[in-house]
Amino acid sequence: MIVLADIRSYAMALPDVVEQPHFRLPGFRVADRLLAHLEKGDAHAIVCVGQAEATAAATDQPDIYEEVWRQGRIFVGLRVDLARVSKERMQELIEHAWRNRAPKRLVAEYDGR
Repeated sequence: MIVLADIRSYAMALPDVVEQPHFRLPGFRVADRLLAHLEKGDAHAIVCVGQAEATAAATDQPDIYEEVWRQGRIFVGLRVDLARVSKERMQELIEHAWRNRAPKRLVAEYDGR
């Protein structure tokens, strides 16, 4: 099972990520944009990947992933069941969320290393 310490290590390994609460729950941001946060109860996390990736994941494995929409019309991200997702996949999702939310110049610098 993925725990907060795992998510923290994946997120904080990426450039310019800060840990900042999101509605009093653990959250991670880049350039003041939310990239991932835990939900109450620590059983699920929301990662801010692109809508196409979220749709594909939720369609392929609905027992692990679910698209999250606010008011049924604003795409938020992908809900991940932390008991069912692999560590490798969670790390990949965190990086995808970072790439989705980080400034393009920061992603370019990261890729140029």
